[in-house]
Amino acid sequence: MINEVLRQASKESLVRGPTPENARLASIDIIRGIAVLGILLVNIQTFAMISSALSNPLSFGDFSGSNRAVYYFTHFFAEQKFMTIFAVLFGTGFFIMTSGAEQKQLNSAFLHFRRMSALALLGLMHLYLLWYGDILFVYSVAGMVIYFFRHKSPRFLLLWALLLLAINAVFFALPAAAMSYMNEADLHELLMVWRPDELLIESEIIANQSSWIGQMDHRHAMADDMLVNGLFYGCRVLGLMMIGIALFKIDFFGHRFTRKSLQLQGLIFFILGAFIICARINSNIAKEFPIEAIFSLENYWGSLLLAYSYMCWILAFSRSQLFPSAKRALANVGRMALTNYISQTLICGFIFYGWGLGKFGSFNRIEQIYVVVVIWIFQIACSHSWMQRFQFGPLEWILRSITYGRMQTIKRP
Repeated sequence: MINEVLRQASKESLVRGPTPENARLASIDIIRGIAVLGILLVNIQTFAMISSALSNPLSFGDFSGSNRAVYYFTHFFAEQKFMTIFAVLFGTGFFIMTSGAEQKQLNSAFLHFRRMSALALLGLMHLYLLWYGDILFVYSVAGMVIYFFRHKSPRFLLLWALLLLAINAVFFALPAAAMSYMNEADLHELLMVWRPDELLIESEIIANQSSWIGQMDHRHAMADDMLVNGLFYGCRVLGLMMIGIALFKIDFFGHRFTRKSLQLQGLIFFILGAFIICARINSNIAKEFPIEAIFSLENYWGSLLLAYSYMCWILAFSRSQLFPSAKRALANVGRMALTNYISQTLICGFIFYGWGLGKFGSFNRIEQIYVVVVIWIFQIACSHSWMQRFQFGPLEWILRSITYGRMQTIKRP
């Protein structure tokens, strides 16, 4: 079955180059396209507001009426859900590429590690030069590790994925258990992270409203923290990539399940995830976001359930006859996922940071949603226009050219 699916993803030839477009699995592109758009619902909060506001909405800005509704919506539907899908599809894409290279009798290890090295460099540049929220570096490191698991069985991959996810959960539970043993100074420092005082808030606003050079110290400090956090999230990312490989091997993206089965699975997993996540959100709001909430794990596990439900529903939608134009548009966004991800940083950085319009701290949550919708429309339109003329997005083309060691043909025949 795997070989049959792989033949959809690459032609058996010895020609050095990327997978032909007519052999792509369109459903994966559609899911990836929706994921990269959905990520912006969460990421824009880190561009527009102080860092603590993402987890603790009481730390900055208005939290009433429509702004409260937006927080509830984005935290419930988006936070960690689309990132989870992105990591799963990263594993799927890795397996398609390396398996295709091996079918062509190419050195899959050399190609893969060169690709991951280039992605790591891009991630570090993104992290230290533009925005501290980069995920590419952590993904590239996990991608190097996942190479050695590519031939394992789906059962092995799923069991190890569950173990890695559990280990990652323990990493987050340990600080919560240690809080009762912290001294007053350590507790105060943690509190300032969760609910900073006016002086810290003002300093973060000033830093982000500064020029690109003026932001450097703050941006680099945040980037360093992100790399440390990446160590904690590494097990989760690696586990999700294993799930992506396992799902491809069992033909989840093909015809393993009927549309009705996918719709039913999606409903069941959504209900389970919603129960877990809503319980925590309602508790946090009722208790005015106590500091203990910083280490809560309900969304950690609930996001896995909702992410799977989204994938089931999107896959069922991709097989239907509904809205063919919308599916093509979303698939184009997915084919340019790397370019769209980085361009979101450039657009939001220009709007909110001092090297652009300097609107950091001045957009409430509902206004941020307006910005997200405008960026979505822009990226969908640009992706559609670009992919009609070219085979790959700009950054995808650069990464592929580095991977294969020569300039790839970017224009359509």
